[in-house]
Amino acid sequence: ILEALAVADIALPTFPDEQMLFGDPTPQATAKRLGKLTGEVVVKNGEQPALIALNGASQTVDAVHVAAPVDTTGAGDSFNGGYLAARLAGHAPADAVRRAHKVAATVVQVRGALAPFATLRAAFDS
Repeated sequence: ILEALAVADIALPTFPDEQMLFGDPTPQATAKRLGKLTGEVVVKNGEQPALIALNGASQTVDAVHVAAPVDTTGAGDSFNGGYLAARLAGHAPADAVRRAHKVAATVVQVRGALAPFATLRAAFDS
């Protein structure tokens, strides 16, 4: 994992996984540790805010609350896809995180890992 991150431009770790694997006590600790390997880190944390660490600064962006998730399969991958798509489209990290949260929130409201593309596009663009 660490060798792969050393050649990556963006890291999108999930805090509970990092806590379990590396003993990180906080999302900030995860961002600090991974920030030594790659320039842009977004620490996902379920329904908690995501933490963006970039160029020595950090910022949190609130998650989108879903009252009754149907299936969380694919939520993290959907966040990652939404974030990367937004960054490639020229959006700033905080806006990319907001869009990624909306995409992930949309995915957890359907059964399975894939929501209809039109639904995902609407979430991304809103």
